[in-house]
Formats: sequence, structure tokens, C-alpha cells
Amino acid sequence: MSLLTVPKAVVGSSLKLARAPIDFAVGAVGGLKTPSPADRERERADRLREEAELRERATEQRRARVEEAADEAAAEARRQAAQKKRKAEKSRREREAQAKKAEAKKKEKAAKAAAKVKRANTKAEKTAQLEKLEAKEESIAAKEQAAKAEREAQRLEEKAGAAKQARKNGSGA
Repeated sequence: MSLLTVPKAVVGSSLKLARAPIDFAVGAVGGLKTPSPADRERERADRLREEAELRERATEQRRARVEEAADEAAAEARRQAAQKKRKAEKSRREREAQAKKAEAKKKEKAAKAAAKVKRANTKAEKTAQLEKLEAKEESIAAKEQAAKAEREAQRLEEKAGAAKQARKNGSGA
């Protein structure tokens, strides 16, 4: 509804209201005056103008409701898009967190495996050192026993030589 039609409607309505009691009184008295064709046309034009204004107001109200519904639909679409974006962001963060956990687990597993290999290598190295020391100890013990046996053999040989000498000396005397 335009601003120009509002004053016309208000003035036209107020004139009608002002004239209504007079028209009613004239009609009750017997209609002293018959309306002229111009009056009838004016009344018809007023009626048509009022109907047009009513239709225009109804159309304006419908348009306002449609605009409001469109605004609400757009707001709902924006809200749903924002919600979808938040869900996607949350999903992305969860996937990243899972990937970090998996990577940390993989690193931990690799570190455990490396520690296990290191322990095994250390154990093998110490076992080799121990075997080497045992072999050295056995070698020393064998050398010691051989030296003892050699000393014993030398002592027996010296004793046997001394006994032989004593027999030679004792028999020839």
C-alpha cells in the first residue's frame, strides 16, 4: 500500500461516516432526493477503490508472509550449513586425533622393538664375553695343569735320575 492511498482511504472513510447519519435520515423520511447517476458512480468508484485497497493490503500481507517464510528458510539453511560445517570440523579433528594416536602407538611399538633388539644384542654380547672368559679360564687352568704335570714329570725324572745315580753309586761301592 502506498503512502498516497492511505490518506485518501482515511478521508473517504471519514466522509462516509460523517454522511451516513444524514443519508440514513434522508432515506427514512422517504428519500427526498433520489441519487443521481453521478452519485451512484462516485459511490461505485469509492466501493471499487476500497475493494482494491483491501486486495492491495491482502497482497502486501501475503508478500510479507512469503518474505518472512523465505527469510526463515534462508536462516534455517544457514543454520543447517553451519551445523554441517561444525560436524565436518569435529569429524576432521577426530580423524586427526586417531591418526596421531595410531602414529604414537606405531612409534611406541617401534621403540619397544628397538629396545628388545638392543637387549638381545647386549645379552648376546655379554654371553660371548662370558664364553670367551670361560674359555680363557679353561685355557689358563689347562696351562696350569700342564705346567704342574710338567713340574711333576720333571721332579719324578729328577728323582728317578737320583735313584739311578744312587743305585749306580751304591752298587759299585
